[in-house]
Amino acid sequence: MVHAYFDPAQAAAFNALAAKKDSTFEIKYFNIHGLGGVSRTLLAISGNKFTSINPEDWASEKPLAPFGVMPLLTETSADGKTTIQIAESDAIERYLARKFGLLGSDAFEEVLVNTFVSNNHSLVNAFAGKYFAVKDPELKAANMELLITNNIAPWIKYHEQHLAANGSNGHYVGNKVSLADVTTDLLLGLIQGVTGEKLVSKSKTPAMWEVREKMNKIKGLSAWKQTKEFKTLSEKNFAALGFY
Repeated sequence: MVHAYFDPAQAAAFNALAAKKDSTFEIKYFNIHGLGGVSRTLLAISGNKFTSINPEDWASEKPLAPFGVMPLLTETSADGKTTIQIAESDAIERYLARKFGLLGSDAFEEVLVNTFVSNNHSLVNAFAGKYFAVKDPELKAANMELLITNNIAPWIKYHEQHLAANGSNGHYVGNKVSLADVTTDLLLGLIQGVTGEKLVSKSKTPAMWEVREKMNKIKGLSAWKQTKEFKTLSEKNFAALGFY
């Protein structure tokens, strides 16, 4: 049986709703930023109403998800008559980015944005496997040194170069915010959370820091960060992962 998320019968409704920008959204994920952070940020930037849902009994809900994991996105049309669902963080992020004009203005810019995002995901995956998944303190410390040498330092070097090539204007592509900017901003928070200002700061990584400053000026995102919900997510993220 085809899973409801993948049912071809919903294609027409899905495609029609994908073009709309007045939907409301529900993002289901644990009460941390984690893999839901980018999607929530994109929704905040959009200005659309969204609700974060923490599953009450994930053990019983887990078998109903397409791959047994979250986040899961539900989008509802303005008139409430059409609902679609999307699974997997990467698919959700790219869908929302395309819907709200954060994947560039043409095919070339979309490829550029996706290229930077892909590289950012590689660093996130390295953090997850080599640092956050490790429980032994000594091994974790040793892995962090390797992460800095083999992953973080090269990432900083290349991204500073590419941002500088675009004029150090706080954006990767052209002169507008994109999914690449969003993912880099969150990565800067992660890196600073575990290394302080040892590697990234306004003085050490000025081009990337300009991305962060531009992101902080986005009205919807700035307002979202001031909410009690966001602050609670940050506190729980610190308790679970050690950074805000």
